[in-house]
Amino acid sequence: MISNILIVAGEPSGDALGGPLVREMLALRPEIEFWGYGGSAMRDAGVEILAGTEELAVMGFVEVVLHLPQMFRRLRDLEKRATQKRTSAAILIDYPGFNLRLAKRLSRRGIPVIYYVSPQVWAWNSGRIKGIKESVSKMIVILPFEERIYREAGIPVAFVGHPFIDSVKPKISPEEFRLEKGLSEPILLLLPGSRSQEVSRLLEPMIGAYRILAREIDGLNAIVVRSPNLPDEYYAAAEGVDGVSIELGAIDAMFASTAAICCSGSATLQCACACLPHVITYKTDPITAAIYRSVIKTDFIGLSNIVAEHSVAPEILLEKATPENLAEAARPYLLDESVRSATKAELCDVRTKLGAPGVAARAARAALQAISVP
Repeated sequence: MISNILIVAGEPSGDALGGPLVREMLALRPEIEFWGYGGSAMRDAGVEILAGTEELAVMGFVEVVLHLPQMFRRLRDLEKRATQKRTSAAILIDYPGFNLRLAKRLSRRGIPVIYYVSPQVWAWNSGRIKGIKESVSKMIVILPFEERIYREAGIPVAFVGHPFIDSVKPKISPEEFRLEKGLSEPILLLLPGSRSQEVSRLLEPMIGAYRILAREIDGLNAIVVRSPNLPDEYYAAAEGVDGVSIELGAIDAMFASTAAICCSGSATLQCACACLPHVITYKTDPITAAIYRSVIKTDFIGLSNIVAEHSVAPEILLEKATPENLAEAARPYLLDESVRSATKAELCDVRTKLGAPGVAARAARAALQAISVP
């Protein structure tokens, strides 16, 4: 009999997955009580939230080191609470720097751990697989190639498909979106990320790239997608720029746009699901960049390229992420219809690889089965 389940999502992307997962689990087992860390999506689904994602989201090696004391306090607190509440299981969503440590602590207490969204063991630090095998009862993975990695390691695993298959769908047609916003094609979509560090480093060169392209392409418009979690000042570089508008929602804009410049991360797969040609970019502090260079073992960092297993989106990274280089990479998608059409077809193939609709329901069943619930 399940009494309660601890669920932890440390970032907005994890919260967005946790909400639908909890809803599907409660549809099957309405008596379960959920508690833990997350955001508004999980809170609305019925989770008792002890700490919000805005308190937890930290990125980059330097930032992580500065937050270590707080992280270990949170680990001890969750371990203590889970033991006192005799929690039936834990569902840990992504956020590996914290959640892998928590999984180890909880498994030692005899608490089954279901891990939803694999750490990027295929990109760096594959040695983590040994620790995962010792502490995780089941991995629920969302990228197709991850299932083989865990199966070969002897770790129970279920590939449920990527949640974007269900969520990346327009609410209105591209034509309606453009009419509503007073925009006409071509449209360059700028996706500078959801974290403060990303936006502060990427928005300015993205706007610079747009300015270059706008001088060459008559009628070019740009849409900047902003994070609802960041204050207005982070978007000052886009304010008042001729032809640039700022929007909160990304999905309708993706289907209505001609091309995108996109911060590396989950948004690259959203672009793939919208079959939107895009350029991938990223910048970080010099120390983190040096460490990444020494440990990354994949040919690409963009998820759309990794799933495709070849380059479908140019990657303009770190010190190369200048306005000039971003503009050069995006230019063919805006000016050459044959290039754009061929790229759209490749990205639609990526979307097919990500699985079928109904991801949250499959993940819920896999999680409940791992806790030995019929």
